[in-house]
Amino acid sequence: MIRKIVPKIKEILRKALLGGITPKNLAYSAAVGVYISFSPFPGAHTILMLALKWLLGLHLPTLFIFTTINNPWTMIPFFSLDYVFGYWLTHKIIGWEPSLTISLSKLFNAGQLLMHKIFGWEAVVSNNQQIPFFGDGIICLWSFMIGGNILGIISGLITYPIMLFVFERMHAHIEASGGSVHFSSKNTHHDRD
Repeated sequence: MIRKIVPKIKEILRKALLGGITPKNLAYSAAVGVYISFSPFPGAHTILMLALKWLLGLHLPTLFIFTTINNPWTMIPFFSLDYVFGYWLTHKIIGWEPSLTISLSKLFNAGQLLMHKIFGWEAVVSNNQQIPFFGDGIICLWSFMIGGNILGIISGLITYPIMLFVFERMHAHIEASGGSVHFSSKNTHHDRD
């Protein structure tokens, strides 16, 4: 599957360079996409991606490719890392104990109630029991939000120079191999130097 996807991604990026999209624009789009993939707004990644594409003049296919690094198969590790980093930062380093929390037991019980109402399913555990795989855990929402945003910003800042180097090399390779790469006169916000 990867062997089929990678050539398609390379072709999309090659066509972008041939179509006049600058390596800076592609690198900026990649960096913003990585930020979005770490952002702690599950369910809003697509809206955030489209809004930032429009506001910042980003290349949508590149933005989409890098935003979808966080997908259903990688979502749990991404959001877990967001939470653990945010918890460590807010609780251990800063010493802040925010009150905006959510009980996993209550969330699980609400889900059970919803499944019972919709499908008639019986509850796995009663409201007073601990959930074996959650315990009586409480999630600090501030830890999740802070961790996701800070990791997203750091990851985006690391991504930009790496991808700028990659896209400039791609651009040079295309030019050296006889491809005509021309940059359009329409500059986006971040192409102004």
